[in-house]
Amino acid sequence: MKKPLLTFLISLFTLSVFPQQHKIISDCTITYTVSNAGANTKNDLQGALKTIYISGKQIRIDLISNSFNQTIFYNDNTGQATVLKSIGQSKYISNYTAAEWQKENAEYNGIKISFTKNVKKILNYDCKEALLQLKNGSKYTVYYVPDIMPSVTENDFEFKIVPGLVLQYETSGRNQKIRYTASQLNFDPVPAFRFEIPKSEYKILK
Repeated sequence: MKKPLLTFLISLFTLSVFPQQHKIISDCTITYTVSNAGANTKNDLQGALKTIYISGKQIRIDLISNSFNQTIFYNDNTGQATVLKSIGQSKYISNYTAAEWQKENAEYNGIKISFTKNVKKILNYDCKEALLQLKNGSKYTVYYVPDIMPSVTENDFEFKIVPGLVLQYETSGRNQKIRYTASQLNFDPVPAFRFEIPKSEYKILK
């Protein structure tokens, strides 16, 4: 009887000292659909698509809507970012050093996170619920896969403390409620050309 008890105690000690590790995903593509999260909410992004490409320490975020298109390139090794924006026929490009990009996203510093017991099935994954609150009062309701982590966590900045892969999130603030829900998730290698930044056609803003 003593040996099974000893084995059980050793197992508990091992779990406490060596917690279950996340599966790190270094290549994936996630497509989110954008919708209103409130019946009386006006949303300029209604019907938009957001696509995230991750490969190693690089991330690309595309947002395509009826009013504008935006692409963010971010390198987690250097902390540098490039933002492309198209409004009608006008195209703009902005380049940021690591310090400038941190300052640009300073509103996401000091995010508070709390966890609920709620679980939602998204793309056949059991996603846990987390509640985020920014210093400016904005709130996020997030559903994430707890045992999968992307290899880049610093962008999107609002999710850098979420312990998993976010498949749905809802923003609440500025009289808008917007929901982003993953409609596709692909773990195939992301082609290198996805991270090639255009050298022409864009007017430099900074």
